[in-house]
Amino acid sequence: MSGSKPALGKSSPIFTAMGKRLVAECCGLYKEGPGPKLGQADVDSYEKFQRKLGYTGSAAKWSPGPTSWSKLKVPNV
Repeated sequence: MSGSKPALGKSSPIFTAMGKRLVAECCGLYKEGPGPKLGQADVDSYEKFQRKLGYTGSAAKWSPGPTSWSKLKVPNV
């Protein structure tokens, strides 16, 4: 998931796990899901989570950094 551009459409069980944690953190912006395919709602939700942690500007943008990822506590899948 590294890089500044999300791999929209890529499928992985980690995206479902990430989305469930984002919902648990009250940052889920899903109309449907979360699911295994990375979508714009996943990206938007993760950016909301990063802003919740206090990140601003480019630091609050996709992609997940090691610190915010650790704080989200996504289980290994």
